[in-house]
Amino acid sequence: MVIEGRQARGQNLKELLEFMDAPGVQVATPDDWRSCLGERRLAAIFLGDDLQPNQIDRLIADVGELDPNAPIVLVTENFIAGPSSADSGDPDSD
Repeated sequence: MVIEGRQARGQNLKELLEFMDAPGVQVATPDDWRSCLGERRLAAIFLGDDLQPNQIDRLIADVGELDPNAPIVLVTENFIAGPSSADSGDPDSD
């Protein structure tokens, strides 16, 4: 499940996960993720970096109550866009 405040970015991440053969990826907001999950098993949560710290804390607590073993991934802009040359670690890429 992707929890993201920006619908277009959530859809981009969903498409990337489905391309990597992740089945049944859902996109939800911090307020509706439980209803979007329904009776399905929670395999992993991908949190968008647009979420506020209090939203992230609440989501981590809620997911922990539902399934303490579910992986939670905080997605950054670089995860979607790929690293820039400044992030490559190459000292010659100034």
